Amino acid sequence: MAKKLTTREQVGTTLNFLLGQKDLSVVVFVMAILAIIIVPLPSSMLDVLLTVSMALAVLILLISLYVPKPTDLTTFPTLILILTLFRLSLNIATTRMILSSGHQGPDAVSSIISSFGDFVVGGNYVIGIIVFSILVLINFMVITKGSTRVAEVAARFTLDSMPGKQMAVDADLNAGLIDDAEAKRRRAEILQDANFYGAMDGSSKFVKGDAIAGIIITLINIIGGFLIGVFQHSMSISDSAATFTLLTIGDGLVGQIPALIVSTATGIMITRSSGEGDNFAEGAINQIMGNAKIMMIVGFIMILFALVPGLPTASMGFVGILFALLGWSVYKYEKGELTILDVNGLLSPKEKERQAKEKSAAKPAKSNEEIAKEEENALEDILKVEMLELTLGYQLIRLADSTQGGDLLERIRSMRRKIASDFGFLMPQVRIRDNLHLQPQQYQILLKGIAIGEGKIMPDKFLAMDSGMATGEIKGEPTKEPAFGLDAIWISPELKEEAIINGYTVVDPATVISTHMSELVKQNAEDLLTRQEVQTLVGKIKNDFPVIVDDVQKVASIGLIQRVLKALLHEKIPLKDMLTILETIADIAEYTKNVDIITEQVRAKLSRIITQMYSGEDGVIRLLTFDTSSEQLMLEKSQERDGTRNLLLNVNEINALIQATSAKAAELLQKGISPVIIIVDPQLRRGVAEIFERFSLDVVTLSHAEIDSSATFEVMGSISIKEQNK
Repeated sequence: MAKKLTTREQVGTTLNFLLGQKDLSVVVFVMAILAIIIVPLPSSMLDVLLTVSMALAVLILLISLYVPKPTDLTTFPTLILILTLFRLSLNIATTRMILSSGHQGPDAVSSIISSFGDFVVGGNYVIGIIVFSILVLINFMVITKGSTRVAEVAARFTLDSMPGKQMAVDADLNAGLIDDAEAKRRRAEILQDANFYGAMDGSSKFVKGDAIAGIIITLINIIGGFLIGVFQHSMSISDSAATFTLLTIGDGLVGQIPALIVSTATGIMITRSSGEGDNFAEGAINQIMGNAKIMMIVGFIMILFALVPGLPTASMGFVGILFALLGWSVYKYEKGELTILDVNGLLSPKEKERQAKEKSAAKPAKSNEEIAKEEENALEDILKVEMLELTLGYQLIRLADSTQGGDLLERIRSMRRKIASDFGFLMPQVRIRDNLHLQPQQYQILLKGIAIGEGKIMPDKFLAMDSGMATGEIKGEPTKEPAFGLDAIWISPELKEEAIINGYTVVDPATVISTHMSELVKQNAEDLLTRQEVQTLVGKIKNDFPVIVDDVQKVASIGLIQRVLKALLHEKIPLKDMLTILETIADIAEYTKNVDIITEQVRAKLSRIITQMYSGEDGVIRLLTFDTSSEQLMLEKSQERDGTRNLLLNVNEINALIQATSAKAAELLQKGISPVIIIVDPQLRRGVAEIFERFSLDVVTLSHAEIDSSATFEVMGSISIKEQNK
């Protein structure tokens, strides 16, 4: 039998549900606006809604002041439309109330309208007309007109500057200053700026139209109310004019003051200089209610208004207290101190912590010998340096526990097999342990005790990534995929099938961690190749080819072999053909122990593997070359010292080399050719590769000797250094 929830628990469950369904609140708000237009409202409800309109206007104004960049509030143009519709619906409701109940006196219409009519203009409808006219002129002629013009100019300049910004991003990418992920992020930001300012240009027309509508509605109310009062309710001309004009002016002030505030907020936003957002339904609630301080400030302002003599204390006080409590609740909820829902245990985090302490205290005390032994083991564990280590926050431990359905260990085993297949050596065992110093959902990957990567995982959700073929949006928590830095979304398990249907790539948390570790292992492969591992590789070869191993061990130590293998891994050359590698080392090491010379000779012998690595799907290897004069220049600058050739270019020559190569590489990338391969004379390959690596230029440098004689290749262009020097 299910446990019956208490009233507090039911309220908490409801609040938690509402917080989890933020988009529904926006839908309800829009539908309520439509209901206001159709359904006649009582005077008290109308007072509350008019006060809410003022509070929302103040909220928008404060957000426009606090937001760091305009595009951080991506929903602002749509918010203007919604709030404009809300105010116009209230205008319809107040017009209905004034024309139908105005003859009964101001109190029968709305206390806040009559209060504004009395308090602001002193009950004198002539003064009211003048004040209202001035307010409308300020809003329409100054703020709205200025905002509209600024929005038009900003949109035009933003669109005109897009090509230049895109070219700047491409130039930085081609020069190797940024990676593909950063370039993609910058392009998305440029497009977002253009969309935002284009939308603001259009939304400013809503504000302008609102001001015009306010003037027309006011005139209609004055004339219509006067005629209704005289001809339908037999009021005197003076009484009818005074009553309906005063009510209309009060209504106009109540409507125009929020309109003026929103117009000001629009001007503030559009005149500032450009973030990332999400869909309006969820993004609006996150952005508007995300700052508890702002909510409490709005509540405090409304409470101060309620304390002013002459203003409606009840409605303003109610809305002020509501906003203040809402801000306080958001603040406490973010700190984890507000218990909203825990249907399993219905316990707060502090209560769970207290119970855990009580359970640990109830355990039988350990003897001194047991404590001493555990401390000794712990110290030994601390001092021991693991080659590769994965540490998990306590909420991620179950991913590595097969008894709880975790398959992280199996994913890591599969990853080790894949690394062995691709690179030709077995990566070390991965030690997995918990780390209480990490955040509950955080993990770290350590190499020799030093963190080389980390990330955050939602263990109960799936990671959805846009593969470029996504056809729709999906609700979830935006994040970055840790391995490649791609934009992604954490989605609930029930949305997995929907995401796949919509073209998203969906992976589980264990796959996210194993993929991240795999990429880090590939990047740091040379650091994982220990002498012990080299000895193991050589031992395996010896079982089948003992003569080759005996020959190589006569002229080369394990240390020398290790340095050669690490040099190969440094440039992503796999070690699968260990037989050829050892044979080449045995031949060359007899004459020289220079690692660079031996490595270049080994690379030449691995030409079939290297050619296969960089051939396209059609079997053709597409490459760039240096023109004759440029290659001759570099050969002249190449000098041999201690058996090693060094490329001694001056600063201008290096800059020319980098610029010319970047330009040609950009052309190939635009054609969809990746990676960019450059072929050079064998004497130059190492020196040119070092220069490209030093300047983070993402190109592959091969020598003529490393291209298989039977390979089909296509020269896509030549690089000229001298042209850059001119």
